[in-house]
Amino acid sequence: FLSRFFSSAENMDNKINGRLFKEEMNVIYDSKCGVCKMEIDFLRRRDEKLASLNNAHPRLKFTDLEGEGGGDYNPMDKSNGGITYAQGMASIHAVTFDGKILNGVPVFRALYQEVGLGWLFAVTKYPILKQLSNLGYDLFAKYRTNITRGQKLESLIKMYEEKKKIESKQKRSEKCDTATMTCRT
Repeated sequence: FLSRFFSSAENMDNKINGRLFKEEMNVIYDSKCGVCKMEIDFLRRRDEKLASLNNAHPRLKFTDLEGEGGGDYNPMDKSNGGITYAQGMASIHAVTFDGKILNGVPVFRALYQEVGLGWLFAVTKYPILKQLSNLGYDLFAKYRTNITRGQKLESLIKMYEEKKKIESKQKRSEKCDTATMTCRT
């Protein structure tokens, strides 16, 4: 009960302040990608360390497309910016507290800036290096799931969509009583 109360109060405070969430940025990632998970774990540790040192809340929010708790990613959650599973799997995305959506290399630039290491990606702002880094990331993103998960992106998306259809049918059937042929809404 109390956690629901405090969560509602926090959400109300965020809405009043024009924020989608209390952190500065929500990064949407694939925890089943070893490379991605390693990067996210580093950023999470760094963010938590800075928050602890500064007696502040973390600046980053992390949303797993594969749902560490069982695959409950919701693109309709405003903090996820409407990013679909397919979009999120195709390249890394982030949503800022005010709803701006980033994807690809700009996500890394912003994330590293938030954890005090912006200088590592600052060079990706210069025209030639920007093009090279974008090209390199796009190439990695194109083959990421083949390399890190052993499956093509398209097959992972298809499996996800099939899983969601089955879950939807199960939820509908749980609401219906076959003996009386009635359904709860």
